[in-house]
Amino acid sequence: MSDLQLALLAGGGVFVLAVIAFNLWQEKRARGKAEKAFGERPPDTLFDGPRDPVERQEPTIGAIPAAAPAPAAVDMAPALARQEPEELEAMAGTGAEVSSRIDTVAVILADDPIMREQLAPLADALATHRTPVHFEGIVDEQWHDIDSSPRQSWRELRVGLQLASRAGPVAEDEIERFNQAIAEFAASVGAVSQRESPAAAAMRARDLDAFCADADIEVAVNVIGQFGATFPVSRVKSLALEHGLSETASGELVSFAADGTREFVIRRFDDAAHKASASYFSGITFALDVPQVPEPAAAFADMVQVAASFVANLAGQLVDDNRRPLSDAGLASIVRSVEKVAVDMEAHGVPAGSSLARRLFS
Repeated sequence: MSDLQLALLAGGGVFVLAVIAFNLWQEKRARGKAEKAFGERPPDTLFDGPRDPVERQEPTIGAIPAAAPAPAAVDMAPALARQEPEELEAMAGTGAEVSSRIDTVAVILADDPIMREQLAPLADALATHRTPVHFEGIVDEQWHDIDSSPRQSWRELRVGLQLASRAGPVAEDEIERFNQAIAEFAASVGAVSQRESPAAAAMRARDLDAFCADADIEVAVNVIGQFGATFPVSRVKSLALEHGLSETASGELVSFAADGTREFVIRRFDDAAHKASASYFSGITFALDVPQVPEPAAAFADMVQVAASFVANLAGQLVDDNRRPLSDAGLASIVRSVEKVAVDMEAHGVPAGSSLARRLFS
């Protein structure tokens, strides 16, 4: 073998070693960024430990309560399962909604910025999930929803799949499908991804659903006419408008808070003995969706005050869902139930009326 061949062979070996070293450096750098964003954290008090299965209920209170990762993916499921969004390196910014309290969160880290148009296939793939999926990217050390982000490309992205809704918990196979879509996308753009294990996420989904079943309560009071009297629809609508309620396009009479959120609604109260009519009500119901309302006990008090005004103006009577007269003791019992739900929701990190609560209870 000539000196030239030996020199070429040695040079080729050096080149191969350089390529291997460069690839190892890139992988170490990506892992370092991942571990920095998702290191060890204290246990999540919301989801610590399994809970016994609870049969799902949707109670209404009236007056008297009775897959293997893709090659470019990094699986950091244990750290992610314990992590709270507030503990991430980046703070929540404009429009940020992803939360490990109610979402299974996947993170995508890339050396080269991922352009908005590159995310379109992933968004299409995830649009088939029955619960909402949110995309956020880091801009100036803050998470921003990509739709309102001041940038069009991101090196760090997180995607949250909501784990439960009023339709129930997300199943493990659906979480696996979400993870696989994230892993395949990350590999396609030369990025790395972190995903929660489907089994852990499915357990959290079931726990979250049990919490939702306990908190998902509507409280209602009713106004009926005395001795079978009815209320003209036009008169009911007029009184509602006088008390600041609004009639929506669907015909609902809704009380909105100053920030535009729904407080309570007025709807028809009929039963088998009182057929519905287009021109009159045999009774009207004032209903409050507890998880959706900030300070639900105060909102309930406001609703009862409006109902009492209807009683006075329509010569009606305040009753429960069984048409029994509603006493002060009955109202106080409802208030205690509402306050308990509000306290429980606060303790679980999903305050009544918060954006998280509105997402969950929809």
